[in-house]
Amino acid sequence: MSELVDLRRLNTHPLAEIPPTSTAGCCLPSRVKTLRAGEALFYVGEQKEFIYRVEQGLISVRWSSPRDPQDLAEELRPQQVFGLGFLDSHIYDAVALVDGSVSCWSKSALPFLEELDPEVKQRQALETEREFIHRRETLSSGEPLQPYQRVAGFLSVVSRLNAADGRDAYLIDESVDCASVAAFLNLDVDELGRALVELQKRGLVVFDPPHGLRLRDIEALQHWDSDSNSDGLWGVK
Repeated sequence: MSELVDLRRLNTHPLAEIPPTSTAGCCLPSRVKTLRAGEALFYVGEQKEFIYRVEQGLISVRWSSPRDPQDLAEELRPQQVFGLGFLDSHIYDAVALVDGSVSCWSKSALPFLEELDPEVKQRQALETEREFIHRRETLSSGEPLQPYQRVAGFLSVVSRLNAADGRDAYLIDESVDCASVAAFLNLDVDELGRALVELQKRGLVVFDPPHGLRLRDIEALQHWDSDSNSDGLWGVK
């Protein structure tokens, strides 16, 4: 059985070394959770509750591609952060390889963690990329969907990422490369164009040159996404 430990009692804990004058403001984890060797922190499909930071021991994260059943694995060492990305649920299992502990942080603590360790931003980019690839492969391995449905799900996710980064959630910047988006969604550029026109006809997006593409109804895009799959094409609710 895991033990929940009050951080303030861990006088020798590495987190005690966090500078109190951080410009991100005062920020402490919700708790520190101890794990025994072989114990799981979470499994694939579970809802994301926290951002995690390894404090002691080693954590193994394992996942598989819908196209390739062979598991992929990564070992995380002390001070590495995980449980990031943009989806609402985990795409990998996290299991302790040895006795250790992880700190559990509110999702709103991400800017603080990025300030504490610049590699956290790189980790966020890595986990976001993995989740995009995972959802794309899940999508292509399932029932065929209309191009506009794929694009609707994609736009709703980009909107969410924009909001998380402090950008306009309703604007897809013109700098986004159409060819790259089409390739990512397994479409050609013409199919992507027709899908965007279809979404515009339905009143969900509007072309806004020279700024880019403006989303008029993000909730409707997410709803359409969810209509084709109970978890949504991209697992975002």
